[in-house]
Amino acid sequence: LSITGYCNFIHKGSDECDNACKELITCHLKTNNFDQAGKEIDYSINLIRRHSLIVSPVEILSLKAQLKVKLGQTDEAHMLYDSIIGFNPIAIELAEANVGKGFAYIIHNSNLQEAEKAYVTAKKVIDDNSILDKILLSKLLDLYGRIKWHTGEFEAALEQFRLALAHCISVFGVSHPDVGAIYANMGIMYKNLLQYDKALEYYTLSLNLRKKFLGVDHLEVANSYNNIGYLLYKKDLFEDALTIHQKALNIRKVQLSPSHSSILQSLEHIGLCYGGMGQFREAEKYFKSILNARIEKYGINNHWVGYAYYNLGAIAVEDQDYHKAADYFSIAIEIGKVVYGPYNYDQADNYNRLANCYLKLNETGKAQQNFQLALQHNLPEYDWEGDVKSVPEVNYYLSFREALRSLIGLANSFANGQVADEIVPSISFIIESENLIKKFKRNFSKDSDLLSISSSSKQLADCANKIYYKLNELNPNHAYKEEIFRYSELAKGSALLSKLNAEKAIRISDIPEDLLKTELLFKNKQDSLNNLILNILNEDKHSPELDAIKTQLFETNRSYESFIDLLEANYPKYTLNKYGIDPVKIQRVQQFLSNSESRSSVIQYNYSEQNDLTISIITSEEHRVVQLKSLELVDKIQLLRQAIQEPGKEDFRAASFELFKELIAPIEDFLVPDKHLVIIPDGIIGFVPFDILLRRPEGEDYLLFSHSITYDLSATLFVSRVPQETNGNSKLLSYAPKFEQVVGESVPLDELIVRSDILNPLPGAEDEARKVSEIMEGDLRLGESATEALFKKEAGSYDILHLATHSIINQEDPNYSKLMFSDKDDSEDGMLHAFELENMSLNATLVTLSACNTGVGKIEEGEGVMSMARAFRSAGVPSVVMSLWPASDKSTPDLMKYFYQNLNNGQSKDVALNHARKQYLETATGKARHPFYWGGFVLIGDNQPIKIDRNPMIWMLPIALLMVVMLAIAYNKRRRI
Repeated sequence: LSITGYCNFIHKGSDECDNACKELITCHLKTNNFDQAGKEIDYSINLIRRHSLIVSPVEILSLKAQLKVKLGQTDEAHMLYDSIIGFNPIAIELAEANVGKGFAYIIHNSNLQEAEKAYVTAKKVIDDNSILDKILLSKLLDLYGRIKWHTGEFEAALEQFRLALAHCISVFGVSHPDVGAIYANMGIMYKNLLQYDKALEYYTLSLNLRKKFLGVDHLEVANSYNNIGYLLYKKDLFEDALTIHQKALNIRKVQLSPSHSSILQSLEHIGLCYGGMGQFREAEKYFKSILNARIEKYGINNHWVGYAYYNLGAIAVEDQDYHKAADYFSIAIEIGKVVYGPYNYDQADNYNRLANCYLKLNETGKAQQNFQLALQHNLPEYDWEGDVKSVPEVNYYLSFREALRSLIGLANSFANGQVADEIVPSISFIIESENLIKKFKRNFSKDSDLLSISSSSKQLADCANKIYYKLNELNPNHAYKEEIFRYSELAKGSALLSKLNAEKAIRISDIPEDLLKTELLFKNKQDSLNNLILNILNEDKHSPELDAIKTQLFETNRSYESFIDLLEANYPKYTLNKYGIDPVKIQRVQQFLSNSESRSSVIQYNYSEQNDLTISIITSEEHRVVQLKSLELVDKIQLLRQAIQEPGKEDFRAASFELFKELIAPIEDFLVPDKHLVIIPDGIIGFVPFDILLRRPEGEDYLLFSHSITYDLSATLFVSRVPQETNGNSKLLSYAPKFEQVVGESVPLDELIVRSDILNPLPGAEDEARKVSEIMEGDLRLGESATEALFKKEAGSYDILHLATHSIINQEDPNYSKLMFSDKDDSEDGMLHAFELENMSLNATLVTLSACNTGVGKIEEGEGVMSMARAFRSAGVPSVVMSLWPASDKSTPDLMKYFYQNLNNGQSKDVALNHARKQYLETATGKARHPFYWGGFVLIGDNQPIKIDRNPMIWMLPIALLMVVMLAIAYNKRRRI
């Protein structure tokens, strides 16, 4: 509409024709109509030459320079800006020209030195002339933010973008594409700070603004797709990322030349996705063509050329050709020496990559030197003086990721020593790595983003375990074994522990009641908006309401972050309690075990990328550590699960026995029969039901016959168990929703009906819910009455929750895994998502998830399996019975009947479940004895017995009868006398 209006102005020969030409060009640039913008610019320049246009030639030349920047013709853009400056323009035009020149240098060439010169000049002109133009100030701040971004100072960049955003909003309001551009930059900073989910919020808001005001095929929309695609790549969602990058490329190809930097960027990101999917030859083909195009476009000394060499080096590493990789990284470093300043995180990355190649080639000295050079480029306060054992105190860094890589790399470089004195220097680097992680962790506001910290802690644990185990073998030392346990513990359940600790901190930090209510309101609003988004996505993905609700959620999340910042600033006790998380020590675990009524052993596993399996065994009297190479552990676990879920297709006994040899046999001599075992798994080991491991390849000598077993996410959580108190009776609530026959789906044979993502009717679930309710004298919700809305309303009033239903597990985003309830009503959709549990006030001491795969989900490094069971633990439930595969609707009711009978008789939860399996096997025959039917349910968390407070009258009656009998006997004796 604006373009049409300005064209009418010009056509009518209005006195405002000159300004109309300028605005028309601006509109064409905004809408990516570059050919027409060029024509209008040439037309305007001709008018200027004939002195028939009043508009300043500086303004037209500035627009032409902007066009050249958008087309990637940066040399011509620089010349145009220089010519503008040569005109000796007025102050504001001079400042604008320098800002534009700075953007031209940084967007395409990443020439930080020249960009910073232009920024300094522009800022001096603005300051000297007291220029208050908010649009210009916003652009200046945006430019400086980009400079800080490209040097790796992400927090400083964020601050500049926040200031730029405030100016931009004050002029344009919150709904404007220029505001969206700044949101995109802020998202990139959060991505670089490893806060991926927070970054995605900013990216999504930016994309929505751009699509709304610029159209779905605009280059800025392509930029948003590119940002989102790269974020998905960083989250290892390679196929999704590839699809998004292809969308960005399709938009860019229509409007840009094949050699344009944005086209090459899209192709590069597509190559990265192929590399992530393991298609290395395809990725290498992309990277080589990109390298040639960039050298031709920019020459050799250019940031983007260096990045192309970097990617080729990364592919060579995947091929294990470390000589070739080292050559590529060396070239990237030489380019970096020319194009970067003394402190740059990209150059630190280059040095780290080269150092790791030298480690693989056993050239330890070269590796150590390059790790130290990486630290020097990444730590502005560190001046390396040549001592490879030098350990910096990391207070200020450009990139957390690169700082940690350098420190762990240096620790690993000393691990190959043959005597203890050669290895000991690695300890200082391990300690500084731990300090770095603790400091970095305080910057995170979203629980989901803490997962990246768990991954970092896992890298540290893998390194520390290898080094301390080797030191202990060379010089047996109790302290070394303790450190192995402590670092393994540091890497387990970090995000969950942080969340539980934050909840505890809120309760015990003397925060006023009104603020606690405010915090609850924020959480309820987040939950409500998330549900609204889900409902719209289920009904109409293109609904106009969706963007508005996402914007509202974005603003709510930012307000909640500000509220938490206020709590941390005003209530020091809250901050101390929230962040004061240290891994539990061995002595504390042993003390807890000695005070426990059951004879227990804790078995903690750590499995590294280098296939080192470290096992710590802790009893009240001793602590032992075993480390071994386990090259095929992942394959063996996958084989066992396949043998379980496809009875008859694979040899279950052989697969089970192989895993027994891998996970239990190395420590079997340390295990006392009949002792309760607490298993703390790591990664994919969390998918193993240890109860069904066979001691020998024939027969049914399962581990469950010698030990009762529970599982926990960490020893820190294990020792945090407290005696469970209940008010009155341990009230049980049992749910079994109704499901209609799915159209087009055939119901399998009765014995194979499973509780899965195919929502078939579950007759066994209803029978199970009734039996459980009768045994525990609980409340029952069957069929259509078993709704999500009712469950949310009443679940908080019960001590035991039993859910016999279907579940649908989301392997990509665990927050969207869900338990199914009866048909939706006016307020709920019938699906209880994991994220909804965050804001439910549950007081249950036990939740039984009698559904499919409730202990299965995406594996997060260091954090474990992100399952529905974990979501209930995160909501504060101390004990959860979960399933590790689809639950049989035929056998599960019997198993659960035995389990609750045993609980009702006062048995501890682990013993009750263990005996339930044995009781099932006493009567099961034929294929019903296969572990698929009875071995899938395990207990995670607290194993204390359920306190059953009986009605006093129940006990008084037999006592009264006994007294009557005794009195009668006494009376008869007296008569005989």
